[in-house]
Amino acid sequence: MQKINTRGAEVTEKMPLLHKAAEHEKYAAWMRNESAERALRLYRAAYEIVHPQGGTPDYYVALVEGGNHAAVGFRLQNGDRVEQLPRQTYILLDADASRFDTTMLHETGHMAMEMLAGGRQLDGKELASIPHSTAALSDRTTAFSEGYAEHLETLAAHLNDDPGTRARYHRGRVIFGEGSFGQLEYFHQSMDLASFSQNLARYLDVRDNNFAFESAFHEPDYLRVQLEKARDFATLRDANQLLQSEGFYASFFFLFVIRGAETPAESVISEREQHLLRAMNAMFDAKAADTSRPWLLDLLTEYMKQFPEEKAAIVDALNDLSHGVFVDPTAVKLWREHYLAALRLDPKGMSIAGISGVLKVWRNAVLTDPNILYSRLGPEIPCTVPGTKVRLVAFEQDEPVRFDLNTVQPGILRLIPGITESEVAAWLAQRGEKPFQSADDFRSRGVVRATTLAALKIGD
Repeated sequence: MQKINTRGAEVTEKMPLLHKAAEHEKYAAWMRNESAERALRLYRAAYEIVHPQGGTPDYYVALVEGGNHAAVGFRLQNGDRVEQLPRQTYILLDADASRFDTTMLHETGHMAMEMLAGGRQLDGKELASIPHSTAALSDRTTAFSEGYAEHLETLAAHLNDDPGTRARYHRGRVIFGEGSFGQLEYFHQSMDLASFSQNLARYLDVRDNNFAFESAFHEPDYLRVQLEKARDFATLRDANQLLQSEGFYASFFFLFVIRGAETPAESVISEREQHLLRAMNAMFDAKAADTSRPWLLDLLTEYMKQFPEEKAAIVDALNDLSHGVFVDPTAVKLWREHYLAALRLDPKGMSIAGISGVLKVWRNAVLTDPNILYSRLGPEIPCTVPGTKVRLVAFEQDEPVRFDLNTVQPGILRLIPGITESEVAAWLAQRGEKPFQSADDFRSRGVVRATTLAALKIGD
């Protein structure tokens, strides 16, 4: 194949022509590592759900310069015959041994999900000026797909015993003074950002559920608001924001799989992963291919049907990790008061006993009627600021500031030319009371002045 130009994660070429690579044993050897073995187990589990008694599945890797993504559909040159495989999932990887661990595992997550979705690629709306990122808000479908793939990386970082993984994620190597950019302690924070995939954040911050909270940066700087992993732990993301946060999805999947008083055995983790795959397959069968579907909530309701004995476990996981924002309109205030009391070392103000009672109320509410989870949601409404650009140096692109009316963060609002602090406050307050239902609803509420509104292009 020719080199494919990508804008982040997805390939634009459809049904490319591939042929079998020479040096098969050389490339097969690259797949003999813990992460690749984890990937192949997951792929087989997904295949057996879709194709019961289907035998050993074929797993396709296309060696492509710049490849780091999953795709669906290709043509395979087999002698003089060209085989058409329009619904076959596969991954494209650089011919580099280092790509056959973390990258392969992540992309296999996409392959499994696309297989469970009937061989369709899960593309989302363009609601952000940047390709997806663990810390950023993107769109519901991208966040769901990427978050699921990322939780596999978090699992590998947490569980793998190979020396490379332990050194990378568990501080097995600390180098001062002289060393490479990827090793020297001076570059520790910037190195993770410069990787764009932010591998350390995909482990440490996902493990700690940090992306349930708003960005700590509120000044007008698109990249800092979206990409920095620093969080304002007093401020929860709301329900609509969580559904656009791949970091939150990754935390949910990872922590639900490893739940318990001690790290589960691999056999238990494998069974829990299979349960998620089965629920996901049933969900995709039941739901239309709507890019704005609240996939996490759909998955949870389907999981409750498929595995009724685990109803309380998955409901508690969602409520605890989201701190109740899907269920309770007072959840954001409740958490803020608790967190600020903890900062003051004020045990009485932390209201621990009271919150324990609230958690039971939330659980019972969802178990009684799972539809309550959808009550706080609004639609995804794209908006751009055509005259204000975000420079993406790595991609040699200038993109207009782009966001969703119902989830945009304060620092990004402050990039709108002429917007006032009172307008920023009104925007956040009004959507907090009730999410905007449409572009016309936003305009009719008088959130911003006519001059500010004129700087916006609302809609696709």
